[in-house]
Amino acid sequence: MAWLWILAFRRRHRVEIAIVRSDCDTTERRITELYAQAVEQLGSGQASVRSGGLYALERLAQNNPAHRQAIVNVICAYLRMPFSPTAAASKLEPEADEGKREPDTDGETGTAGIGGTWRQERWVRLTAQRILAEHLRDDRPKDHQSTHPPSSRFWNNICLDLTGATLIDFNLVDGIMADANFHRAAFVGDASFSGAAFTGDASFSGAAFTGDASFSGAAFSRGASFREAAFRGNGLFGGAAFSRGAGFRRAAFGGVAGFHKVTFADDAWFDKATFTRHASFGEATFTRDARFDKVSFTGNAGFGEATFDGGAWFDGATFTGDAWFGEATFTRHASFGEATFTRDAWFDKAAFSRGASFDEAAFGGGASFGEAVFGGDAWFGEAAFSGGADALHFEQARILSPGASHVWPTGWRLAGDDGGGYTVVRANDNGSS
Repeated sequence: MAWLWILAFRRRHRVEIAIVRSDCDTTERRITELYAQAVEQLGSGQASVRSGGLYALERLAQNNPAHRQAIVNVICAYLRMPFSPTAAASKLEPEADEGKREPDTDGETGTAGIGGTWRQERWVRLTAQRILAEHLRDDRPKDHQSTHPPSSRFWNNICLDLTGATLIDFNLVDGIMADANFHRAAFVGDASFSGAAFTGDASFSGAAFTGDASFSGAAFSRGASFREAAFRGNGLFGGAAFSRGAGFRRAAFGGVAGFHKVTFADDAWFDKATFTRHASFGEATFTRDARFDKVSFTGNAGFGEATFDGGAWFDGATFTGDAWFGEATFTRHASFGEATFTRDAWFDKAAFSRGASFDEAAFGGGASFGEAVFGGDAWFGEAAFSGGADALHFEQARILSPGASHVWPTGWRLAGDDGGGYTVVRANDNGSS
């Protein structure tokens, strides 16, 4: 009789599977219908209907995790649609839903149509941005994210494609996302990514930031590109961590550029970047090569206590303001060949563990290497010091490898010091330094 029981079990199991499949098919059909309706709403001529479509998509994504990425793709596609950051000068026609009450961008209420279609579209876009910000933010304390369960409102492992999008006062503070593409995006107003975590590649190449841009404490786990990005306001990266390559080639910083205590775990490229105002890299750590070739520092440049564990390349860089490298540590080769220092250059207590090259560098103001340590080769061949006889200082500088290849500035030579070591003194100095 066992075979009869087995046969009955198989029949019942087939029925159960059919019921489950039917339920799944019904659920998927319902999701598809709701999805299609919401997408259709996004094409409406009325701002309130478009906004309703966004909220419908949000509900679908919240209740159906498997569809979240597809729905985020739709929201991103909406934000990628052309939009002028400012209203047209001519009077705009009111929308068909004139008379309805809709909140404006400041949270107030007003008659729809009075502000024109531009104002209402701006409000819809802010709604789309708020949806992304709310669900990409992990509200758990940083030190408990591995032990506390995330909020049900948090959507994990989401990719963003906002290529060329116009984003208004964009805020992804503490946001967590996988690949994030902001190539040539226009950030109108301030943009904040403070504390954000980019677990995949992050591209801001060619992006334009019209207000302040904050990436303080952000973590970039893979490649991060800011190539040719333009920062009109302040660009703040204090405490950020770049685990892979960080590219800022030809980036333009119109305001203060803050990279204080930033960690670059891989190569960092800033070649041909432009810093119009103060640039701060104080206490930054460059684990591998740091490229600042032909960079233009119009304001002061601060690299005090920075650590360069890889090669440090500043060939052809221009420092129009003061340049601070006091107590910086150069573990490998440091090259400032053909660099131009218009004002004072401070390398006091800097440590050059291996080669230090200042060949053909031009110092227009004071140049101070007081208490600096040269552990390897040192080259100042054809370096020019136009600040006068007293503008160059090597007081208490230490030369750890007197037999290495040295080319000291004209008028200076290697000499023994009172402690049995070596230092650099003026050529006409016959005594110990």
